[in-house]
Amino acid sequence: MTLSLGETGLDLTSKIILVTGGGSGIGLELTRQLVALGNTVIVCGRDAEKLAEAARLTGAQAIAGNVTVADDQERILSDIQAQHGRLDLLINNAGIFLAYDFKNDPDTLQKIEREIAINATAPLTLTRRALPLLEKSAQPGVLFIGSGVAFVASPGTPIYSGTKALIHHCAQTLRHQLQPHGITVLEAMPPVVDTDMASVLKSDNFKKMKPADLVRDILEGLRRNQTEMLLGQSRQIKWMSRIAPAFLFRQFAKTEFH
Repeated sequence: MTLSLGETGLDLTSKIILVTGGGSGIGLELTRQLVALGNTVIVCGRDAEKLAEAARLTGAQAIAGNVTVADDQERILSDIQAQHGRLDLLINNAGIFLAYDFKNDPDTLQKIEREIAINATAPLTLTRRALPLLEKSAQPGVLFIGSGVAFVASPGTPIYSGTKALIHHCAQTLRHQLQPHGITVLEAMPPVVDTDMASVLKSDNFKKMKPADLVRDILEGLRRNQTEMLLGQSRQIKWMSRIAPAFLFRQFAKTEFH
């Protein structure tokens, strides 16, 4: 299932694109495929060495910075302004996935704050700060990398699915508010993806999607202006969340983390 604003999607050539968390996982694969299409891609993240390696492998530009820090957000956007004068597409990809026991984990309080900061607060504040730069583009867009677990609470990860549900709702409202300003807001909702971040998850109920296949589908969705992209098993998760939510919750409760 997809939602569309119209027939004309985003042109994915010769664009200035910022990918947060572009040093690994989905972000790295997005960067690889977008650079191959002839775009200028800037990757940002906290690990300067990982970013430098990503830039070497893909041909992207790298700006080290923590997207949860306001000053770093401003610096990243200022660098893009100075070098390129505009931003065509912001891809809010950076995220973390933490599985823990809410009552017994000694670091629960820190984990709550960290996960909400990276998964929820940072993409929204960065988007707000990027609006002046996006408005200089002829075809500006914002893409949130959400998740199919926006539709179901994941018992083993007490905060993660909540942050993705928040992003899902915010993407819908921002799509409505920013459309009159010519800015398209899109959301990609992957299933479990075969990345290092998801390596702790083990379940026979969910098949991990390959990053290359996921990104291929995301780029096709962008071209077709599919503003809400349900990818892989996320389609089934949304459908099941409506007709059998208790059953779906029990299936997620069987997931093991190691």
